[in-house]
Amino acid sequence: MTKQQKLYGISQLCDLKQADIQSHLADWSIMSRLLLEPNKMSINGSEQAFDAQELQQVVEHLGMEEDFWLQLKNTDEETTIHLVGETLFEKSIILEKTFHYWENVYLDYLKARLIKHGLFAYLRSYDEYLYHNTSELEKRRSLESMEETQALPKMRGLNGDIMVDCNKFPGYDVFYKGVCLTSCWWLFLGEAYKKLFAKPLLLEVQQVEQVGELGGGVFFELYKDPFQWHEEANLRFQQLFRDQLGISQLSYTNGIGLLKQPYIEFAFEDTVVQTVQYQNEQFQPTEKNRASYFVTRTYNFLTNQYRVNRMKGGLNALAYFPWIDDESERMMNYHILYPELTLDKGLAAFEYYIRDSIEFKIQDAQYKDYTAVLQLFIPKKAFLDFPLEELKVALNDMTIHQISRKNDSLTFSLEKEAKHLVVSFIDQKKVSAKNQLDILEI
Repeated sequence: MTKQQKLYGISQLCDLKQADIQSHLADWSIMSRLLLEPNKMSINGSEQAFDAQELQQVVEHLGMEEDFWLQLKNTDEETTIHLVGETLFEKSIILEKTFHYWENVYLDYLKARLIKHGLFAYLRSYDEYLYHNTSELEKRRSLESMEETQALPKMRGLNGDIMVDCNKFPGYDVFYKGVCLTSCWWLFLGEAYKKLFAKPLLLEVQQVEQVGELGGGVFFELYKDPFQWHEEANLRFQQLFRDQLGISQLSYTNGIGLLKQPYIEFAFEDTVVQTVQYQNEQFQPTEKNRASYFVTRTYNFLTNQYRVNRMKGGLNALAYFPWIDDESERMMNYHILYPELTLDKGLAAFEYYIRDSIEFKIQDAQYKDYTAVLQLFIPKKAFLDFPLEELKVALNDMTIHQISRKNDSLTFSLEKEAKHLVVSFIDQKKVSAKNQLDILEI
């Protein structure tokens, strides 16, 4: 892997007034010149030799409604600022030695900008960013050997090309409800993130170097040195942070999820966010199926009403089948999957969700006689090449019977020991015409 030994940083400021824009642009031009000692600059893509007087004139005349960007750079480093209306985007790539020399000044500069108008920001090793966010096979040649790439998890892109499944990496950047979700050395989540995470939840994140309030948001430092990201302990901290926030439960791009137990689960309703965190006997974050304590949080991000409750116990049927129909004595869960993005026609995902729904111990006797139903919604075209025989082999420790196959559905019953599960694969088009409770009637 080619070591860049550079620091990569981005930030987004929003709701800026004209005075704010002028002040932030002026500060950026000063900080950038200190960091880089630039010899070139670009104004809306037009590159020229660096001219301090011209740069100052451009900064002073920027208006509120402009879509405008500036870039300063030298041979190895660059910093860019992009103004779009009342939003300011900033990106920097600087050498490790530059960062260490200016570290305290640069962090103070960044934090001061985020306190009042910060939406999102992060700082991380550029190597780490590239490794965790490069999916094209050829582009990974600069990061690792072909043999190393071959060992990584794969998926298909929307155009059918095989690529690395970056969803499995702790530092993968994904977007959900218009905001970026990731895990890296230094991270700031602004007030807009309260639509996903109650601030107390963020402030109680465990096993990080630092966490604290910054303006209306929260900042995190996951470990001490951004350039030691590849150490096993730091990668574990990075992955645990991602797991604690449930990033992979909120957003993924591989069509099937990570196929592992969550550390937290979400439910959204209008302005209310409900979360359940899973903890072990030491109140540390753990996987759902290993939990001894359950921390339930209810947060109304419009009124700031917040409730939290910690309970000791075990998982009940509702943890796996959230929709209960008492009249017909059925309980149901469902997932929407895109097996065309996988290399195995979705086989591993189908097996995972089936086993997750049948291989657990129901501790509440109330539901022991209920029929458990798992519905997996897939595109209609997936039925044309459905891996039924391969799935039977994968589930060879279960009894499969009552197979019913149609053009847009496939249903069968499973038995394992004393447990029963009805599995239905259904055309995705049907889910849009039904609400969650109606799905039971399909």
